[in-house]
Amino acid sequence: MSQASETIDDVAATAAEAGVGAEAGGDDNFDEDYYLAVNPDVLDGIAAGYFVDGYHHYRLHGRDEGRMCAPLFDAAWYGRVYPMVAMDIERGRATDHWDHWRRIGRYRGYLPNPAAPRPENPSRVRARFGGLWTDAPDAADVIAGRHSIGTLSDRNAELLTGWIKDGYVILPGAIPAHLLDAAGTDLDRAYQGGFAALMFQCLSLNPNDIFWRPDINAKPAKALDLHWHSEAIRDLIFAPAIVEFLHLIFERKPLASQSLGFLRGSGQPAHQDTAYVVYSHARRFAASWIALEDVTEGAGELLYYPGSHEFPDFVYGERYKSLHEAMRMNVAGGNSLRDAEEQHGQGLIRQAEHRRMAEHRLLAKAGDVLIWHADLAHGGKPISNNATRRSVVTHYCPADVAPLSFEAGKSAIRAHGEAGYYSTVVY
Repeated sequence: MSQASETIDDVAATAAEAGVGAEAGGDDNFDEDYYLAVNPDVLDGIAAGYFVDGYHHYRLHGRDEGRMCAPLFDAAWYGRVYPMVAMDIERGRATDHWDHWRRIGRYRGYLPNPAAPRPENPSRVRARFGGLWTDAPDAADVIAGRHSIGTLSDRNAELLTGWIKDGYVILPGAIPAHLLDAAGTDLDRAYQGGFAALMFQCLSLNPNDIFWRPDINAKPAKALDLHWHSEAIRDLIFAPAIVEFLHLIFERKPLASQSLGFLRGSGQPAHQDTAYVVYSHARRFAASWIALEDVTEGAGELLYYPGSHEFPDFVYGERYKSLHEAMRMNVAGGNSLRDAEEQHGQGLIRQAEHRRMAEHRLLAKAGDVLIWHADLAHGGKPISNNATRRSVVTHYCPADVAPLSFEAGKSAIRAHGEAGYYSTVVY
């Protein structure tokens, strides 16, 4: 582990000197997917935290070991036998034949040369733990196809394309004023003790969930599943613009399984929700963050790393996507899993630095919505002033996917009109 950590910065620096991004590998012909497919032992090393990605291994070991970093590519043959290639390049979907095969053609089953073996399922989801249809490598083709036959509007095609690339979408001013005002009133009521049964998480006061008390309001805290108690919050989290986008990525009605109501920023370090928010299908969910007021600098604004949803999986206990599942199956002692949790968080920052991904922060306006992928690395900036950051976070899944709170006995489910369903992990 230590050897890999010490050399990550060196790898990124070498790639920078070569004039290309670390994702491209610093070698014009390096292909990450190919390298991992023909070197499964490298995947094990990445899961164990020894390497950031396949290119990291290639620079440290693979090149000297004589491992091939890309398939043989016959550009003339490729362009001749697949007529859609020229059309895609003309439309701006690829820059040349190699770029087309690397990002598009391989997932259609196009071969890089006439002697190459054909993959069994070229468009299967690459992530070990699956995902939504937008995680399939041919999702861009699906979007382009639906757009061309008129079943996807220009705006929604653009949103989905951004979702695939960045792992999030921002919907400015998506919440109507009447929904915003009603939800804000109920959030304020919650932080005045107005919901007697409502529980809060405030780790600086108590490691366990607690009922409201006045000193909560000065601390980073979360009102747990306020949507279970407040119709106004339910109307907010099922606002039409949110439901419309969830329909696009889920292709069925959503289930809101958990919500967190914030008076102040969380100050939470960068993390991936898949480590903590657990469903029967590990990566088949999404989350929304809704601003109930304008966010000012220093108020613990949201931070995130565009594209980080495609980081290699961090695996707990050598098998599980979530910390919860590893603990449930008792695959290791508590201390070692907590160490792994810390390594996971630190690894996200290293991944971002290695790929030269800039940290983004969201200085949202009231009514703005951020919807993010289950694996997007995100958190909260440190709080440096006394400003509030009134907002609501909600986790959603397709209605047929089960939050694992169901297995713990919290299996009540209710309909919110025709918009979708909601449940609770607390009550």
